[in-house]
Amino acid sequence: MTEQIVCADARDFIKDVEPNSIDLAVLDPNYNDWDDLCQSGFMHDVYAAMKPTGNVICFTKQPFDHNLRQFVNPLFRREIIWSFSNGGAWVSPRMPLVSFQKLFWLAVTDQFYFNPRTGLEYAPATQSMKRGTKVFGDYCEEGKEFVKSEDGTWLRDHYHFNKPTSARVFAKPIELIQTLVTCFSPPGGVVLDPFFGSGVVGDACVNLNRDIVGCEIDKASVEAFMSKREQMLF
Repeated sequence: MTEQIVCADARDFIKDVEPNSIDLAVLDPNYNDWDDLCQSGFMHDVYAAMKPTGNVICFTKQPFDHNLRQFVNPLFRREIIWSFSNGGAWVSPRMPLVSFQKLFWLAVTDQFYFNPRTGLEYAPATQSMKRGTKVFGDYCEEGKEFVKSEDGTWLRDHYHFNKPTSARVFAKPIELIQTLVTCFSPPGGVVLDPFFGSGVVGDACVNLNRDIVGCEIDKASVEAFMSKREQMLF
């Protein structure tokens, strides 16, 4: 696999990405930058880099999601919710507070790549059992035996993964990123991450045999990721 991570500003870097070369773009900037990114033409540069089968995932949350949703509407396919336990300054004595963020899935054409199986394991409570009979008006269908898929669970609209606590900078859970890479990029495909941060997208690509292309304005983050990769190789 190929790892091309440079220290640069995302707005400059994206202009040099080869057109029609990216299978999946994972965009996770500071959320209050979304308005500027959309108005400056950054998103159009991202679209130009995508293959016709390419997908774009945008991380966001309220209230920054409203304008972004309007801007990306022509390419919008689906919304996924990621929730996590909030370990803030105040926590309920009965249960942790729960927060959530949104992921917007965009597809640049109707030829988009999509693998509906996540690779995630089934929950322990899921058992091999016969489903109940389905009845819709005059239609009746006998329930089928549940069969576990070797490719994991179906992609769902909501996932709950807690944030990592040991990363040098804020990071997304690798289980969530690996789900996105599995479902929205083909094996051996090229993933773009112009806000590289902690390198979790790079880690997911290493684990799943995808090429990673990206940039990060913080030089220390780039050096930390590349150093970690060198240690793994040698």
